[in-house]
Amino acid sequence: MSEQDNKKVDLVFIIDSSLSMQDEAEALSAQLGAAIEEARKACPSDLRTEFLGIEGGFSGTEFTTTVRQYLTEKAGASPAALKGREHIKEGNPAQEDVAPAAEDVIRFFDWRDGAEKNVFVLGDESLKGGEMTLDADRIKACDDAIATALQFNVKIHTYLGTPHSTLPYPTPADEKAMIREYKRLALRTGGEHYIYTSGVADFATVLKTTICASKVAQHDSIAGKKDEADALEGKSPASPPAKDSHLCAQAPEIVRAVNALAGVLQSLIDVCGNSCTGNEKKHACQCHEHHRQPSSQPATPVVPDVPVPPVSPEPLPKPFLDKTDFANNQLNNWQFGPATPEHEFYTEGGATLIRFPTTNVKGRTHNGVLLYKHYTELQQGKRYHFSVHARRDNDHKVVPELSLRVAGQDITPVTALAKKGEWVTLSGEFTAAPGDNLLEIFSHQASGDGNDFSITGISVKSAG
Repeated sequence: MSEQDNKKVDLVFIIDSSLSMQDEAEALSAQLGAAIEEARKACPSDLRTEFLGIEGGFSGTEFTTTVRQYLTEKAGASPAALKGREHIKEGNPAQEDVAPAAEDVIRFFDWRDGAEKNVFVLGDESLKGGEMTLDADRIKACDDAIATALQFNVKIHTYLGTPHSTLPYPTPADEKAMIREYKRLALRTGGEHYIYTSGVADFATVLKTTICASKVAQHDSIAGKKDEADALEGKSPASPPAKDSHLCAQAPEIVRAVNALAGVLQSLIDVCGNSCTGNEKKHACQCHEHHRQPSSQPATPVVPDVPVPPVSPEPLPKPFLDKTDFANNQLNNWQFGPATPEHEFYTEGGATLIRFPTTNVKGRTHNGVLLYKHYTELQQGKRYHFSVHARRDNDHKVVPELSLRVAGQDITPVTALAKKGEWVTLSGEFTAAPGDNLLEIFSHQASGDGNDFSITGISVKSAG
């Protein structure tokens, strides 16, 4: 086993223990085992995990111990030293103090020596005290958590889930602002961010991605995410440094100039050699004429009109194109997500499609990730276009609704497939992040009463 495979990774999950997060707690717990096994294959490590609820927990899940219990009873922290508030049944939203709980874990958890330290926070409201809007105190809570994470070299991964149906975002701007805070907390500390403000994530994929990302040193992660963080906060990128005047920095230009000059000289030699060979005296050899002129007369050499060889331009990078048409029932490395309990391949008009015939089975829902694929070959900072063709297959009650996501965030509107038999193209653009880019096709309808549809023609390509 290599040193990298044996790298210590500590990963602490912290969840808002209010009732609205129970579905996330159950989904994560159900998929934990498979996700860890997949992560061990993809990115082996000496992994240690802990699952803690903020002033509460969820029976039947991994989250049965609270942050306060673990830190005071197992890690030896003084209760008075904890920043998170104690839970009082009425009038205290301490169960939703995500940022203060993260700070307490960062400061007092019994991290292993030499381990990469990671915290994964899960919430569906603000990072302090809940609610669907931000104020100065809640923004400061995020700032404080970032500062503490940087001080103790801990990455914070974030998950923003679906709000409770009784407490939606007041406006789209409020939702956008909340997404920004969860992203900011992750990016500024080197963590991954997952945004699922509608539907529940494919936690097997989320967990695997997070575990693998947890191996990366914090300073490397922060550096790789700086541009995305700056763009999120509206900061202009730094001006590119002036070209280095050192000779080595100018080497490419010098080489091209020397090559061009060499071509000119070779052409001169060819011309002069051809006109001054043998016994022919019809034309004087102008290249050597200055040797026969009196010293009082300055020589005026005549240079033939020889074109300078053009400098070949650098070849442009080949545009990226990855098309999936399901030919021969092949997925082209796309994988089925948890929202695809029923599916079938079929051919129509020479094209291969995947049909999703949803059914009304008790306890089964159909919202979530239909298909997902990890792209590691995309160039950081480059723009890409992601699209798919979809069609409604019946006209029963529930109209299918789909969207395209990158890194857990919609890049298209939630699109209704309103008319039976009519093909609709979902398409959007995104900027590639460093390393792994997770692309998903997401279903927003849970019902099996209708909600039948087909897809084909997935395309991911360079934009422009």
